[in-house]
Amino acid sequence: MRVNVRALMLRDGKVVVSRERRQGVEHVLLPGGRVRDGESIHEALTREVGEETGLTVSADRLLYVAEVVGMYGVHDLILIWSADINDTDVAISDDVLVAVDSDEARSIMPPVMAQIGGDLTNGTVQHPRWLGNVRRPPRP
Repeated sequence: MRVNVRALMLRDGKVVVSRERRQGVEHVLLPGGRVRDGESIHEALTREVGEETGLTVSADRLLYVAEVVGMYGVHDLILIWSADINDTDVAISDDVLVAVDSDEARSIMPPVMAQIGGDLTNGTVQHPRWLGNVRRPPRP
């Protein structure tokens, strides 16, 4: 099992995302990635978000825990943290800001934006929430 950390960061009511191409297909993700051996969760979150967005962040609190159990032996544990953007004066380009209730937000990986959007509407998550296996079934 691999451990992944992801950051939920909001700017002007929109989610900060990272975009990457894999095999010619664009993926929209909550910024983050794998925790390296010997690295703390907070160190990994800060490193991964910095690599993907150029932002300096601080982990605030754990919001969600999910897993991806997929084909070909994939088994990832995903820890989604709220994160504070330390670079408050840095402009964030519009191409990495996604409205929570938009169609594009539904394509963000891992596929937890429906849950996050509902929680943002109803107030913050009081305790970390287990989301179970969030693996999106393959497209036909």
